[in-house]
Amino acid sequence: MVQQNLKMSRILFFFGLILGLILMTDSSLQPRAPNFQYYERPKYRYPYYDENGVGRLLYGYGDDKLYQYKVFSPLEGIH
Repeated sequence: MVQQNLKMSRILFFFGLILGLILMTDSSLQPRAPNFQYYERPKYRYPYYDENGVGRLLYGYGDDKLYQYKVFSPLEGIH
């Protein structure tokens, strides 16, 4: 009887451990938005699309300023 309770408690412990690990990895895989301060410039440039969804040769860093691409190289493209 004691061995059976011990075996059952071990099974429940390992089941709980595995369930906890699954939940922890699932929550860590959620994408998160960048948390840029107002004075920091993000690492990546974002393309500009107007209100009709048409892409323009402009880019921005998430604020209200837009910049124009100036250099084109076949290896790296427009930058």
